[in-house]
Amino acid sequence: HIPAGQRVGLVGRSGSGKTTLMNIIGCMDTATRGSVLLDGRELGRLNAAQLTEIRKNVIGLVFQQFHLIPHLTAVENVMVAQYYHSMTDEKEALEALDNVGLGERAHHLPSQLSGGEQQRVAIARVLASRPAVVFADEPTGNLDSHSTDQVLEILRRSVDGLGQSVVMVTHEPEAAAWADTVIFLRDGHVVAQLDEPD
Repeated sequence: HIPAGQRVGLVGRSGSGKTTLMNIIGCMDTATRGSVLLDGRELGRLNAAQLTEIRKNVIGLVFQQFHLIPHLTAVENVMVAQYYHSMTDEKEALEALDNVGLGERAHHLPSQLSGGEQQRVAIARVLASRPAVVFADEPTGNLDSHSTDQVLEILRRSVDGLGQSVVMVTHEPEAAAWADTVIFLRDGHVVAQLDEPD
């Protein structure tokens, strides 16, 4: 159970099922058994169009690989996500970049940005659509410690300021410590849950 406005870390070794669990909750894969309720709706009972609608309007996805379009600037990358969600709004896109500390880098191409900056653009792109739940798959996996701290702080603010829930797959202790609840997986099973770790 993940209440609104909570930070959850999914932790485990490679192959433990972290990403698979996130993909099932995030409507990208279908569970072979059991059930998943997202905002009171059982995902296994929904058709493809309904799942697409949830992916579009309810959830946001952040990946370890930034998946930015290389020939578009940072602000244009954010606006692409707006296009699929509603209407493009450059002012809103610029505000999203300001919120992740990249207002001055808005017109740079991904190749002109550091790895940490590219990840912050990817997060701005997701947060601009204001999803209820953000799923982040190893979002700090390719980053140095300073960039990791910045990304975790941005995700913390999105929970505290917007009431979003964030579910983050990680194997890094400092990222797990950021969470309100840490769920430990092994061989496809939840083996422990720790609430409000120190």
